[in-house]
Amino acid sequence: MKYNNTDIFWYALFAANGKAVKVKPYLEAASIEHFFPVYYKDKRIRGSERCERVILPLLGNLIFAKSAKNALDPILKEIKLRLSISSDMYYRDYGDKRIIVIAEDQMRNFIAVAGNQSEEVLYLSNEEVNLKKGMRVRITGGVFAGVEGIFMRIKGNKRVVVSISDMFSVATTYIPACYVQTMEYEI
Repeated sequence: MKYNNTDIFWYALFAANGKAVKVKPYLEAASIEHFFPVYYKDKRIRGSERCERVILPLLGNLIFAKSAKNALDPILKEIKLRLSISSDMYYRDYGDKRIIVIAEDQMRNFIAVAGNQSEEVLYLSNEEVNLKKGMRVRITGGVFAGVEGIFMRIKGNKRVVVSISDMFSVATTYIPACYVQTMEYEI
């Protein structure tokens, strides 16, 4: 079956109990574009003074997939069957229970920030961030060049916050003012 590009969206998929990491190979096998945000953490080796660097999921139960819904549905059905997942995998809005569809530009900015494993990323719930206080900016240099978001002070540092509507936000590390270009309008 052929799909029109207008039918393809980013979806947040929810798989409880750490099963999101097990969903990734199924999406890869089906050639579905996806994003599973991870971060590095130094973990002490039991019974030793040494540490090892491990990769952990940034959002343990969420993985993002870009596909047409009617192409993704049979794959999710198979995943649910093979991984014994009983609940619906589409992440839904708490209020009206609609499936959350993420805009391409929001996802692109989110991947640029959360996918950068060389820099520290700060995960925030949308309740923790008052986006109305910040100014809409574009980062012009450094590892986050091209990212658009809200420029604001968080935990004492000037950061750019990228938000996925109805879900959460991620903030970059400190961004020097010389790398920040104000966009025409404020939020």
